[in-house]
Amino acid sequence: MTENTQKQAYNRRQIVGLILGPLLFIVTLQFLSFPGMSAEAQAILASTLWIATWWVTEAIPIAATALLPIILFPLTGGLELGDTTSAYGDDIIFLFMGGFLIALGMERWNLHKRIALTIIKMVGTGLNRLILGFMIATAFLSMWISNTATAMMMVPIGSAIIYKMRESAETNASEVSQAESDKFSKALMLAIAYSASIGGLGTLIGTPPNALFAGVVDNLFNVTVSFATWMMFGVPIVIILLTIAWFYLVKVAFRLDIDEFPGGKSVIDDEMKEIGSMSTEENLCLRSFH
Repeated sequence: MTENTQKQAYNRRQIVGLILGPLLFIVTLQFLSFPGMSAEAQAILASTLWIATWWVTEAIPIAATALLPIILFPLTGGLELGDTTSAYGDDIIFLFMGGFLIALGMERWNLHKRIALTIIKMVGTGLNRLILGFMIATAFLSMWISNTATAMMMVPIGSAIIYKMRESAETNASEVSQAESDKFSKALMLAIAYSASIGGLGTLIGTPPNALFAGVVDNLFNVTVSFATWMMFGVPIVIILLTIAWFYLVKVAFRLDIDEFPGGKSVIDDEMKEIGSMSTEENLCLRSFH
């Protein structure tokens, strides 16, 4: 058996899922009865079990499984073909698509890193200000990029700062002690994690539940939540939560006795030099926000 054939072969989990999905569908649709449940609801339930099983086991590519409702819902009488297919062109889907494209462009040309470093440099490189700068930068990026991707991008920058501080503490090159370095390290990593989650509240595309909530409100109550309307409420909440989180980290949980760290500015400057001047592609990506 060749290597390519081995890669294409189904594993046991996929084989089980491939059989179990249709089996659950047939059993639920033909042999089970639920008091008070209409035939249409039972058809949707049976179809959902099939789709969910193939999603979990990855019996076929997930994208292909996502198209099953177009076949199963009309076939079983659960939902008309027109109503089923129209859901694939819902406004929320295109909103997600736009957000993903913006995030992809920012990541492709390192615009997200430039924005983060610029914000951190503007806020300052003292210990407390560094944490605040990281929180503002992380939260801002998380408003447009997924929380996880934002955190993954910010952690290496934070790690470089922490390494520089620990190096200075070990060689007595600055007034920062080892204990202060440890407290700062914990505070900075937690600051990135907290602000990545907090920032996602700021826009409709910051995190998927926001757009899903807006879609549910529109469908159930016929109330349209626009992008600007969401930001009017979301951004102030982000600012309030960031302020509380920053105050807790630097004044309560990890109170720092020394605020100055001379090596912080050099790390940020080195990172800025590494990404170089703004390219044409970055400029065009930045203009897409206008």
